[in-house]
Order: sequence, then C-alpha cells, then structure tokens
Amino acid sequence: MMLALLAFEVTVYRHQELYRLRRNKVPPPTRTLFHDITRRHLDDSIPSCIKYFLNYFFYKFGLETCFLLAVNVIGQRMDLFAVGHAFGLIAILSRRSRKRITSVWPMYCYFLSGLFCFQYLLCIGFPPAACKDYPWRPPSSNMDSNVVKWLFLPDHLTPPNPLFLLYDFLLLLGASLQLQVFEEELQPSVQILAGDNCELDGEDQQLTDPIRQLHLNNVPDFMMCRSYLDMMKVIIFSYMFWFVLTIIFITGTTRISIFCMGYLVACFYFLLVGGDLLLKPVRSILVYWDCLIGYNVFVITMKNILSVRYIIIITITHPPLISHQFSTSIPPSHPPTTICTLRSAARTSIPSHPSSLVCPSVVVHPLLCNCRHLLLLI
Repeated sequence: MMLALLAFEVTVYRHQELYRLRRNKVPPPTRTLFHDITRRHLDDSIPSCIKYFLNYFFYKFGLETCFLLAVNVIGQRMDLFAVGHAFGLIAILSRRSRKRITSVWPMYCYFLSGLFCFQYLLCIGFPPAACKDYPWRPPSSNMDSNVVKWLFLPDHLTPPNPLFLLYDFLLLLGASLQLQVFEEELQPSVQILAGDNCELDGEDQQLTDPIRQLHLNNVPDFMMCRSYLDMMKVIIFSYMFWFVLTIIFITGTTRISIFCMGYLVACFYFLLVGGDLLLKPVRSILVYWDCLIGYNVFVITMKNILSVRYIIIITITHPPLISHQFSTSIPPSHPPTTICTLRSAARTSIPSHPSSLVCPSVVVHPLLCNCRHLLLLI
C-alpha cells in the first residue's frame, strides 16, 4: 500500500512538471491547494478562511496535532512502549514554549525512529524454523501471557500486535513534518505567505520574532460582527473557555476515582475564579492551562503503568492460580472471599479497548485548542 501511494505521488508530480514545461508555466511558490490564498486573505470571508486552513493547517496546528497523535498512540497501545511515549510527551510538554520545543524536537524524532525500529525487530522475533523458545516461556520462566503482551515481547503463543506499528508510524510521520515546519517558519518568505508562529517570551512578554516587531497587528476588529466570520470568531474566542470547563466537568463525573477528583477540583477552581481569569495577562493564563495539561498527561501515564497491576501482583504472589485460571482446585487454606478475589483477578487481562483512557484523551483536545487560541489573541 505504501509503495502504491509513493508511486502515485511520483506520477502526479511528473505529470505536473511535464504539463508546465510544455506550456512554459512557472511552478507555484508553495505546494498548496489554493496558490492565491495567503495570510492576508484569512479574515476576508468564511470561504477564504477555509481555503487558508486547507493550505496551512499543519503549519499553524502541527504541534498540537503531534501531541494528539502521541495521546492516540498511548491510548491504543496501553503497554510498556506506551509508557515510553508518555514520558517522551512529558519531556516535550515540560519545555512549554515553542522556542524551547524547537530545540529538542530533533531528539524527539530520533527517539521515535529508534523506538519504531526496535518494535519492528520485536515483531519479527526468532524464526520458527530455529526451534528455539524464548526465555520468558516454560521451562525457563512461568511469565504470564498478559505480562508478555504488556511488555510487547516476541512470543509464539501471543505474538506482538503489528497494528501498533501503524500508530507509531503516524506519530513519526507527523513529528517529521513538524520538524520541517520548525525550519520553514523562520524564513521571511514563508511568514509572508502563511503568517508567523511567534509567541510571547520572557518575563517582559515581548515578541521574540524581530519581523513581527516591525509592523503593527493588522487583523481587523471582529467584535463588531460585520460578517458571519466575525460571529464565528466571537463565539470561539468568547466561549471556548466555558466549553473546556464543561468537558472537564463531564470527565470528572464520568468515573469515580482519585484521578477524576483532580478534574473536579480544577473545574471548581476555574468556575470560582470565573471570567476574572481571562482578564489576567496571557502568560499567567497559560500557566494554569499548562498545569492542567500536565495533570492530564500524568493521568494518562499512570493509567498505563497501572493497567497491568493485577497481573503482575498475582503472577508473583500466586503463580499456581495463574497457570490454572479455570481450575477449581484452589488450596483450602484460602478463605472464600480470597478465593473469589483471586479467581476474578486471575481472569483479568489487558483491556482490548482502552475505555479508561477515553475521557483523558478527549480532554486533551479542547485543552490544546484553548491554549492555541490564547496564543492567537496576542
């Protein structure tokens, strides 16, 4: 499939090049869908806004898209490598500013590339013709199959799921494209066509981009609602804060756990502060949202680490019950309540559908969107 897509791409580019050579046409400056749409057309009308984002959506929101792809990988896998992706995401988010993230993004791409190659080797494993079993299988070890699955180890009975490599590939693809965006957004010619991605930096909250310091903000005032596009902007920039709080409250009340209590505490705090929070400087507002995003990533990481807790504990303490999950011959020394608990825990396996991570994964989307829209207010 990948070879077919690459062949189709090369064929299209070759036909376009021959078409321009025969008619003496100059190739467009950018590889976009609408060549006549630039940043200055963004505020004209709704069709122009749609065309602009079709051209430069990843240029503007590529970093947030990579974060969402990383959360998708963590939620789909829920194994040891998902924990590695979670720690990588924490390391990137701890940089906070876009300028600091740019400096460590190449190392993150190297990390994803190495992780992807290593997982590919684990999926291949030993050839069956070698007639050799793995050391985590009897008689060398009595490791449970669910633990082997969580560790993503090669195995003849429960082989690693190669579909997980597809999610890692999409994340690696997005990270590679974002690396290219980080390089292109520093070019003045690209900034004229697609706009800039500069942010506030430092305690004095000055713009780091010298090009943007030379001219004033020429975005028209949309608070007067002169068009439907202005009405959409007012709705997004005025009510996004309350929409995010609604999502956080629903997440905190969906399940009863210590993690959900953190969402409720954050929601009640923001409701207590109310609209006064939006009157503070943008940098102060972003501190609160960064803490909330960090807590959300912490919840996702902890749920991945704790997803195999029952299996590991019972495998260490009661290995005979694991090897005879459906056997009725339980030692008589255990009381009835312990027997019922052990039987139910012995049947525990890694969930095929990560339902426990649905709510935290959903919360990440509006939180990242709200942080980005706060930066657009600059």
